[in-house]
Amino acid sequence: MDIQIRKISWGVPENIHAFHTTRIGGVSKGVYKSSNLSYDVGDNPKNVKKNRNIIQKQLNLLHQPIFMKQIHSATVRKITKPLDTVVCDSCYTDVPGLPLAVLSADCLPILISNKRGTKVGVIHAGWRGLNDGVIEKFIQRFTKNPSELIVWIGPSINPDHYIVREDVFNKLSKISTKFFSKTDDLGSWYLDLKLVAKVILKGFGIKEIFLDSICTHENSNLYYSYRRQNVTGRIASLIWIGQNDSED
Repeated sequence: MDIQIRKISWGVPENIHAFHTTRIGGVSKGVYKSSNLSYDVGDNPKNVKKNRNIIQKQLNLLHQPIFMKQIHSATVRKITKPLDTVVCDSCYTDVPGLPLAVLSADCLPILISNKRGTKVGVIHAGWRGLNDGVIEKFIQRFTKNPSELIVWIGPSINPDHYIVREDVFNKLSKISTKFFSKTDDLGSWYLDLKLVAKVILKGFGIKEIFLDSICTHENSNLYYSYRRQNVTGRIASLIWIGQNDSED
């Protein structure tokens, strides 16, 4: 069964290809219904493999996308060849035809390309990664000229559904308190993850930032949400450099 895949429109060069999946289609069952793409959430590995193969076939990819084993870290890896897995929360490549993927179910899936279309990367960012500097470390590894970058931040949880306690407030408020708004409960706040990322990116002089405003928590028919369901699947956001100008 095909998986619903949406093309991302975000002003990158024509040779850069970017898509994200929804939970529609695929073969996973139960709470993972139906297009879960993560091996690390308790789903039947055979179904995950089938779903990943479906993605590869639908997008006519020469190589299986490189899916990070995400651990809420600030680790950055450069990818130069196909790999079964890589343990990190951000990676990049300058190799044409080598797709990178970031998995998400509330956290920020971030895709990045330079304006020349010669280098691309992905970042997985929850509050821990943002606090540990995953975006900053990625950009410092990725380019000497951040203003040449184009960034897309994908479907993720909106602040109305993302409540954090004082420990998180104390950490991220060191960057700015404007990411937070008070809830009715003492010692808890709503946190705007997208705004945190946007402020960090703008601090590097990056102007072309495209935000997908859809909320994963509110759209259970389309997306997985860890905050809503806890045990659930993951969608993927994918990016790669086309191998020639005629590639669709």
